[in-house]
Amino acid sequence: MTDSGATEVIEYQNARLEIEGPLATFWFSDPEKLNALNPGMVEALYAALIEVAKPRRHIRCLMITGEGRAFSAGANLSSGAAKAERTRAEPPVIQSVAGTFHPLVRRLRDLEIPVVAAVNGPCVGFGFAIALLADYIVASEKAFFLVPFASLASCTDSGITWLLPRAIGTPRARAMIMRAERLYAEKAFDWGLVNELVSEDGFRDAARAVALGYATGPTIALGIMRQLFLTGPEQTLDQHLEAEVRGVARTARTKDNTIAIGNFGKKTKPEFVGE
Repeated sequence: MTDSGATEVIEYQNARLEIEGPLATFWFSDPEKLNALNPGMVEALYAALIEVAKPRRHIRCLMITGEGRAFSAGANLSSGAAKAERTRAEPPVIQSVAGTFHPLVRRLRDLEIPVVAAVNGPCVGFGFAIALLADYIVASEKAFFLVPFASLASCTDSGITWLLPRAIGTPRARAMIMRAERLYAEKAFDWGLVNELVSEDGFRDAARAVALGYATGPTIALGIMRQLFLTGPEQTLDQHLEAEVRGVARTARTKDNTIAIGNFGKKTKPEFVGE
């Protein structure tokens, strides 16, 4: 995907955003440190999320991945900021979590286009939380998932104790989090955490094919479905039914809905425009 012929590349600190028509790909790009997330990389993803949401961009899918052999090794605990956080009593660490990590979680949750996580290798801590906010996870057979907080004598953050039980069930999530157990890609696929498991050789092409499928789909409908999945656990059934009615009303007014209805019963696949 690095040679994808992107029409535009926006460079950030140890990260970049590649835009290729309706598909945007965000890369964590500090491979020597296994894409461990420093504050600049977190801010880069936040800025990229703002960029892809701009209407003039007409971006219809975001893929998030890592350069090199890791998706992300989680927060970079060796950074100067992290060291300062561990040596002060009054908690810049809380400022980091509440002021940096959690706003990114909310911004990614609220994105109204499909998100694909292309997990090419180790996916740890905050990086794992980011992957859990995707609608579809493609994983390399070399990938693994880890929540390391217990081994660091730290409480979890970034919503991972909310997100992971909904992906694999509470007993499995509790063991994985409280015992800091590593979950390898094959078992993650068996448990339903990973949607697609791909050999290392074919991984990049397979992930891009999935993302392009979303990028040429009925974007507004897919974005509403994304939000229904994310907000469903917080709602009663009646509230969820009302949200579905609002969603149906919105999609009924879209060009893609008109295209799909006009194509109904034909053997050709409709060409959606994302509007």
